[in-house]
Order: sequence, then C-alpha cells, then structure tokens
Amino acid sequence: MRRNVTGLAALAILATTQSLHAQCTGDLNNDQIVDLHDLLTLLVHYGDSCEILSTSYPQLHVSEIHYNPNSAQGNDSDWEFLELYNPNAESVALEGWQLANAVALTFQANDTIPGLGFFTVARNLDSLLTVLPDGAHCAEWNSGEGLNNTGETVELRSPDAAIQMAVAYEDDDGWSTAPDGQGPSLEWFDVGLANDAADSWTFSLVFGGTPGAANSAWGLSDPE
Repeated sequence: MRRNVTGLAALAILATTQSLHAQCTGDLNNDQIVDLHDLLTLLVHYGDSCEILSTSYPQLHVSEIHYNPNSAQGNDSDWEFLELYNPNAESVALEGWQLANAVALTFQANDTIPGLGFFTVARNLDSLLTVLPDGAHCAEWNSGEGLNNTGETVELRSPDAAIQMAVAYEDDDGWSTAPDGQGPSLEWFDVGLANDAADSWTFSLVFGGTPGAANSAWGLSDPE
C-alpha cells in the first residue's frame, strides 16, 4: 500500500511540474495557482477511464436495389439505382454520409432524407427523374461504374466513416433471382425485418421497381 501512495505522490508532483510549465493548465479550481487542491482533485480521479464518447447517428436502411434492369426498360447504365429509407419521424441531414464498396457517393450539404421517407441514388439521374415522384430526394453516384449483376456489398457509412448498414446482395444463394434481369428490382420485404438478411428481400411487384416510393411488397409480410 505504501508503494502505491508513493507512486501517486510522484504522479501528483509530475503533474504539478508539467502544469507550471504549461502556464497553469493544471489550475483546476481557477485560483491562479497549482496547489494542493488541484493535486487532490487529480488523485481522486487517478485511474479513471477516459473514454472518447462516440457520436450517435440515426438508423437508416437500404430499401431497394435495382442492379440488373430488364433490356425492355433500357440499359443498366440508365436505370440502375439504390434507395435509402429513413424509419425515423424526423428528417436526417445526409451531409458527410457515404455509400461505399458497390458504388461511391459522399452526400452533400443539401442532401436530406425526410422522416419515414426515401432517398434515391441513381447511376443516371436524368433517366431516373422521368419515373421518380415529383419532389423526390435523389442524387447520382459519383463513379461511372454500375452495380454488379451477380452481387456485391452496398455499404452505408455515417460521417465518421463507420459502417451503419451493409447489404451483401446476390442473384442466387437464397436471394430472389427475378431482379437479375427479369424486370423487378430487389426490394426490402418489410421495415420490421433485418435489413441485411437474404430472406428479408424479395422481388418488386412493379416492373422497374418503385424508386422514391414505398416498396410494393410492404404490408404483405408478417414480421415478428
């Protein structure tokens, strides 16, 4: 025990010395001097964990993926899109959020997703604007690359670059095969289901999908 007290005393003396050289940054009670009161305060908190509090971001979901449009609709380069859904009652400012891995996009200052609403990200926004609802929140992803027709991972990252949601879609292996060139998009089956599970996704009942609007399958499942 004596050895621990000696160590604490040494720590306090060192803190005092460092504070004096740092223009009294160790003056914890603001009395213009680094004194015993400051040292005791340091000793009381000796051993405390100084964890950095992480910023909390609202939950968002990937709600629709149109990775291989049917040739009757047009080229993949014109009609591919991703859709995000905001399950929160309040709108979410998307500045600094990113789509990564499958496609690249960093959302800008004027990008928002309304409460209980959608944000559509298109490969070719000019084409998709012809079918999006009026006033739809939308953007075009940055690269000219398209979504892989056999599957890949769509990552949604918060402004701190942490992965908030990742959906690794495929054109088989438990995933619906109809969205692979037959006309439907790949839709999240229901908001009550896990966003990243294969059995939580199905094919759209609408040719070309439902960009910017509620998924056609919503309400048809029975999520537990």
